[in-house]
Amino acid sequence: MSGTLLDIQGLFKRFGGLIATNNCALDVCAGELHALIGPNGAGKTTLIGQIAGVIKPDSGRIRLAGVDITHLPPYRRVRLGLAR
Repeated sequence: MSGTLLDIQGLFKRFGGLIATNNCALDVCAGELHALIGPNGAGKTTLIGQIAGVIKPDSGRIRLAGVDITHLPPYRRVRLGLAR
């Protein structure tokens, strides 16, 4: 396997009084397969939305192949090869 393709560190998102993602971290290397599992309301869709760029994190960082994409809009992420 080569280096990390997707590097997520410290993602946090709050909707009013509800904390949807709290200090989420994930590293995905080439050839790896990951699954997000959990009960309703656990923040799975919020995390995917943050990675795709449709939900802006309150804090944290998302890197794709070493490029910080945290503040890029979804269409720019698609051009880099990341899609929901």
